[in-house]
Amino acid sequence: MAPHPVAAMIGRPGEGGMKKFSILSAAAEPFRLVGRRPLATIVWGLVMLAPSLIVLAAMVPFFSELAASGAFSPEAMAAAESDEMPFGNDMATMMQFQIWSNLAQLLGMLSVLVVTAAIIRGVFAGRKGDKAFFLRIGMAELQVAVVGVAIFIGVCFITLIAILLAVGIGFAVWQLGDPWRWLVCIGLGIAVFAGLILLWGRLSLLAPACIHYKTFAFEEGWKLGRGKTWSLFGLWLVLFLIAMLVGIAFMMLFMIVVFAVGGGVQLTDPEAVEAWFEGLGRQPALIAVIAVVLLIPFAWLQGFSQALFTAPFAHVVKALAADEEPAAVVEEFH
Repeated sequence: MAPHPVAAMIGRPGEGGMKKFSILSAAAEPFRLVGRRPLATIVWGLVMLAPSLIVLAAMVPFFSELAASGAFSPEAMAAAESDEMPFGNDMATMMQFQIWSNLAQLLGMLSVLVVTAAIIRGVFAGRKGDKAFFLRIGMAELQVAVVGVAIFIGVCFITLIAILLAVGIGFAVWQLGDPWRWLVCIGLGIAVFAGLILLWGRLSLLAPACIHYKTFAFEEGWKLGRGKTWSLFGLWLVLFLIAMLVGIAFMMLFMIVVFAVGGGVQLTDPEAVEAWFEGLGRQPALIAVIAVVLLIPFAWLQGFSQALFTAPFAHVVKALAADEEPAAVVEEFH
């Protein structure tokens, strides 16, 4: 049976007319997302912070036992500097802390996976809501995980090959006099870095493509980026600049909060800072209040940070794959 003319005109991803996306519109997607879903952003951040809270919970008894055993006394610190074993009697506690840390790392990777998929769904959903904040654990998460592991292994292998080639060329041109050999080495380093960013831009479309196509979308995601490599590179640069500006702003806000909570403690005075921390140990209620007050802002920041480098590429996939919906309808009824 001959293909329907509309379906033939639309074609498959990467074929037919060159569909474009707006770099600025894609870079603005995280702000639109968190503006539409402020509560979901906080929940996503809490999910990602949960493993860190587990580590902190494990650290409290760990350091309490070490302090009680005198591990932080001047003699113990001096023994540590002389490569002795001041914590030999606390090996069980250290092993317990290590187990909790490893568990937190595994949960941390799982939380990143689940939140990444949720953010992609949130972008694809537009203004539609979801009672579970788009959080799922299902086949889509498995597909994204498999693609992510494959990308990690592949990028590590390509990076190793690129570094070996750059080192080989560097040795070959080392016979050149100054400053040419240094210019060649710097140029090789920039070329390897730029090449990896160009590659990463294309690979960043694979995870959103898995959610969109509901499969292990290696081919589909790669084809969507065909002809858009430099645009994706530009998007990465814009996101990097946004991340720097946001980081500076929140660092300034954090310093203001610390100064306000510290009651004017001179941060340049180590003894005053030490005395302030020692005072906190005698005020558990204050610590709890500070933790509760800072938890929500930090959760929002964590959720926004993940959305900043996930939502733009989900927006790109949504824009580039938008012309496939009519084709799907045609195939369903013919």
